[in-house]
Amino acid sequence: MKHSTFIAALISLSTFGCQSGNETAKSASHPQVQEISILKLDSLQQALPNAILLDVRSDEEWDAGHLAGASYISYDWDHRLEPLKALPEDRPILVYCEAGGRSGVITEELRIIGHPYIIDLIGGISEWTEADLPVVFGKPVALP
Repeated sequence: MKHSTFIAALISLSTFGCQSGNETAKSASHPQVQEISILKLDSLQQALPNAILLDVRSDEEWDAGHLAGASYISYDWDHRLEPLKALPEDRPILVYCEAGGRSGVITEELRIIGHPYIIDLIGGISEWTEADLPVVFGKPVALP
């Protein structure tokens, strides 16, 4: 049953771009944050190929390794709101941090801003590395 619920969520997410203008406006006025395990990232990225994977940890944590294909906005309280506001609203945002606390704050900020399409990757990179999944090093993917 849980698997079919996840598949249904993916199908509804992947059809976001096919909604009519009124449906999109309606969902944008009542954005929701979905919480999905970071261990489902590969499936999410297959279902949502245009999604932005967003790391919201500290600079030091980013430098210690991050997920392949991730963009980066530092959790810095003083400088994160403008980059969050600049994220495109026509693409889903997949947000992760170390364990899930900061990503929850950022996804709530995105919801308040009105971003219509937000997924909080629960468990963060800690759960990812505990499952012996790979991290990469280097520069972030540029934000659109």
